[in-house]
Amino acid sequence: MSTTAWRFRGTEGADDAVLRLKQLAGQEVLDVRDVAVIRWPHYATAPQVQEHVTDEGSKASSLAKKFSKAGIEGSMIESVKGDMTPGNSALVLLSTDAEIDTIAKAFEGHAMELMRSDLSVKQEDLLRSAFGSPPGASGTG
Repeated sequence: MSTTAWRFRGTEGADDAVLRLKQLAGQEVLDVRDVAVIRWPHYATAPQVQEHVTDEGSKASSLAKKFSKAGIEGSMIESVKGDMTPGNSALVLLSTDAEIDTIAKAFEGHAMELMRSDLSVKQEDLLRSAFGSPPGASGTG
């Protein structure tokens, strides 16, 4: 399993990504285990977190936590919140079995930035390359 965090322009960007991820999961392109959306509207004093934003993620996360303590780590969500700016949104994704090329194609033309992950440097570079970001861009966690 891997956890990745993606930043989007605007407070709706992460919501649109969740819908795409649900479609991709339905096509068995990846296995979404858990999803959290973090939004920071301009009027808010701090980012707002919505965890388990898919029914499947919530059920899978609850079941997985019972058996293996799996789920998005609170420390990952807190570190992403710390990197947020007003007017943006972020998606934190716990997934397995991702077909990176297919996912990258599904998100083609959408401005998104890898903020953090628990992947190796080599895996992150491959992911950034697939999504059109230069290696070494942005922070890792």
